[in-house]
Amino acid sequence: RALLHSEHTTTMRSSAPPLGGGSSASASSGGAIPLSATAPRGGGGANSTEGTSGVAEVDRLIARVRGEMSLLLATSSPTTKTIAVVLGVSYVLNFIAPWAADYLALVPERTLPCVWNIVTAGYYEMNIVGAAVDMLGVMYLGRLVEPIWGAAEFVHFVVVVNLCVGACTFVTMYVLYLVTRSQFYLFAKFSGFHGILAALMVALRQLLPEERVPVPGPLGALVRIRNKHLPGLYCTATAALCVVSGAEHHHIGLYLFVAFGALAGWCYLRYFQSHGEEGRPKGDSSEEFAFAAQFPPPLQPLLRRLTDPCHALFC
Repeated sequence: RALLHSEHTTTMRSSAPPLGGGSSASASSGGAIPLSATAPRGGGGANSTEGTSGVAEVDRLIARVRGEMSLLLATSSPTTKTIAVVLGVSYVLNFIAPWAADYLALVPERTLPCVWNIVTAGYYEMNIVGAAVDMLGVMYLGRLVEPIWGAAEFVHFVVVVNLCVGACTFVTMYVLYLVTRSQFYLFAKFSGFHGILAALMVALRQLLPEERVPVPGPLGALVRIRNKHLPGLYCTATAALCVVSGAEHHHIGLYLFVAFGALAGWCYLRYFQSHGEEGRPKGDSSEEFAFAAQFPPPLQPLLRRLTDPCHALFC
């Protein structure tokens, strides 16, 4: 019996797993954490890299835009900065006191008693996007045009064009009301510096037609715009906006302001601008500065017919 007990004990000891063996087996099989669970997936790493590069690209674009803005502010003249401040203050006034638009914006029904709105409408902003575009636009265009003309001629050009834009827009809207009897045209309310921007683009086309427009970011590598393209692009874009929006009050006013601004600026530069030289005729009669030449060739025959009366009137 003692011998059998000893053999049984020896057998149990030899068959029992070593102490801690269960843990080792567990760790080496089911208990172990697979490498695939701890290592990052290849797709996630690629997405992370792409996201990082995208953020870096956006940061570079923002830095470049800030640099361009700083340069624009540093190189703008006191004249253009003053105009930009007036436009900014007018938007703040419209935000604080919207009722002021009834007296400062162009409303054909109110123009006869409030005739000054023909002048004030061009310097009054009711839309924050329009205000931003007009403020940046006058500083950019003025930075290029004013050094060539001088501050006095620049201000004279802005005042004359603004007056023509306001008067022509009022007459057009009133005639449309008389023809259609639609009060839409009588009570439309609009304003903005858009017409003068269009006129300054025409002036820039005359002075520096081949200079490239600085377009920031990747778009600049794809789109090559020169100053001579600006008037046609601006007029076309505002016309498209007017049509797409259903010719709402502000947008039809935007289009009329831009169209009359481009035409008034061209007429002034073509027939009336003095060059300060004895014996030199006023204006610019070169064929390259014809109004139709600022637009794509398919539109030029129609535009020549529209501007022929101007030539007959002023020449």
